[in-house]
Order: sequence, then C-alpha cells, then structure tokens
Amino acid sequence: MAELIKENYRLKNACYISRKADKVDQALGKFINEYPEKEKMKIMFLRESEGVYQFGQKRVYVKVEHGNQILVRVGGGFMHIREFIDQFTDSEAAKFE
Repeated sequence: MAELIKENYRLKNACYISRKADKVDQALGKFINEYPEKEKMKIMFLRESEGVYQFGQKRVYVKVEHGNQILVRVGGGFMHIREFIDQFTDSEAAKFE
C-alpha cells in the first residue's frame, strides 16, 4: 500500500511520463520532472518517435551521451537541454500567442 501511495504522489507531481522501453525518453522525463525552474517550462516535449520530439512548432532530435547528458540537435550541432530550454522556450511560446 505504501508503494502505491508513493507512486501516486510521484505521478501527481510529474510533468512528463516517459516510455519505459525508451532510454532517451526516460532520461528526458527524469530531467523535466526534476527541473527546478518549472515555471520556465511553458512548452512541453511531445514524443513522436524514439529520439524525435515536437517542442512547440519545432521538431527536435534528442540524444543521451556520457550516461546522462541530454543533448538537443540545433543546426549542425548539439546543445545541452538546459541551454535549449533557455534559448527556445520564449520564442516557441510566442508563436502560440
């Protein structure tokens, strides 16, 4: 019973529920759910397929390297997910207004 209560509490506080069989989605879900500045998360990542997400009107490719580093493809390279959120959230949110 205690385990069920704990899982219910975790799900209520979750922003993102990941697919168990997808390593990238698991890492992304953990990052989003533990992100300390949740008020910045105006746009959510929507999974299309393994490693492919919709972020606002942007289609992005996400990968995990070095154990737990989440990287998002931008242009010809990759940037850390925290930088990506800081740089693109406001512009993507503005497109919906």
